[in-house]
Amino acid sequence: MKKLSLLTGLLWLFVLCGAAFGADLAFHGDLNNRFLTYTNHNDWLSPESKGVLHDDTVQESYGELKYRFWFEAGTDDNAVKGVYAIEIGGIRFGRNDSSVGKGQGGSFSGDAVNVETRWAYLDFQVPFVEQKSRFKVGLQPTSVNSFLWQETAAGVKLDGSLNVLDYELGWIRAVDNLARSENDDDIKDQDSFIGRLNYKASNHFKIGLFGLFMNGDAGQRPDFSTDAAGNPTGIAPGLGLVTPRKYEIKSFADIAGLSFYTVGVDGSYTAGRFFVDWDLMYEGGTVNDIFFDDSEFSGKSASGDFDVSAYLAHVDLGYKMGKTKFTYTFWYASGDDNAADNDFDGFLSVDVDRFDSQTMFEGNYTDDVTYFTERPYMLDKGFIMNKLAVDYQATAKLKVGSALMYMATAEDIDYFDSSNIARSNSDIGLEINGYLKYMLYKRLEFAINAGYLFSGDAMDAFEQGAIKNGSADEDIFVSSARLRYKF
Repeated sequence: MKKLSLLTGLLWLFVLCGAAFGADLAFHGDLNNRFLTYTNHNDWLSPESKGVLHDDTVQESYGELKYRFWFEAGTDDNAVKGVYAIEIGGIRFGRNDSSVGKGQGGSFSGDAVNVETRWAYLDFQVPFVEQKSRFKVGLQPTSVNSFLWQETAAGVKLDGSLNVLDYELGWIRAVDNLARSENDDDIKDQDSFIGRLNYKASNHFKIGLFGLFMNGDAGQRPDFSTDAAGNPTGIAPGLGLVTPRKYEIKSFADIAGLSFYTVGVDGSYTAGRFFVDWDLMYEGGTVNDIFFDDSEFSGKSASGDFDVSAYLAHVDLGYKMGKTKFTYTFWYASGDDNAADNDFDGFLSVDVDRFDSQTMFEGNYTDDVTYFTERPYMLDKGFIMNKLAVDYQATAKLKVGSALMYMATAEDIDYFDSSNIARSNSDIGLEINGYLKYMLYKRLEFAINAGYLFSGDAMDAFEQGAIKNGSADEDIFVSSARLRYKF
């Protein structure tokens, strides 16, 4: 009730201030009601740190809501603008869980409690500069690349244009530590520096160069269990624990040292009905002071400092024919083939959301927690995606589509089956999915989709009990729907 009163008060303040000072005001909303209509494996559709496959079905269906509102207030000449957004996310019908929430809203993804601060930033024209050049300061959308980092983060960004060139420079702090004594001198913040230069030769061709550098030693190591003598068990003291299921920078940035960089190129080209989009990235540097524990799968581990050498290549090839669009998608994210060495050869995302698959990624509409992974790879083993999609705009209100995809890991998943026999496989499987979207009214969309994964033998690595036998025993089906009003 207090939160609702606060929101109402802010809205009234917003309106009154606009009337008093003549500011340009805008109020937007995204009211998304989502339904998991059915899945036969809800045990799998749990963020990667938990997702497994049990024998037979684990059925589930539910409804949830995710609402986002944002306010914009600016001067008449658009020289200054303030943006504030809140989100009420992933509230499942009938759920009563006061433990939901992950902080104060200033870290990766802007995560917080029930009412989340999604954005809060100031956007203004750089003074005394004639060409377009603006500062954005605060908690804001951050997009380096959709495969690398595309989420909310707090920092300062400068972007602008110089003839046919667009540029962006930014400083992001996603992990902050305050020194309280001289003993804290080694506890440092995690700082990220981003840069991008885009060249648009015409409406048909554009190319971008970008770079990311992350540096710092967060130093906040977790507490681990100890033996009878008080000695830490499992890993050495002073090391952060990283597992293949948490092979994403936002999952260990607060417990590891980073001197990590990514350089890349992306772009697009259209020629009549044909189009192509591409991304190419290389990663290097080090991840320091960690214990990499692969005991769940290969039984191997390594500790200390890890050298990063990884890459990702992606391309979309498409053709438009009337109301129909055909798209072939391929990407290769490099994987790590040896958990016992001090090399990270698997591609690392910072913080992203991928929607390409309904059974593996966040392609189903209940995408707050009902997915296996949000990143474009599995574990530390990378990924190979081959996808053929067809989209058809049947009428002004109705759109349908379908996709067929074959998925595999770039490196084999090594594991032991229930009989302690060593196994190795990379075949994730073949997925077929489809969707329908219909505009019931202006701005009100109804959508439904479904996907079925014919599991490949690499999925056996995630199976539980006697069915972990070297071959896949469980296929995965998921269907979801939504009613979404945007204004």
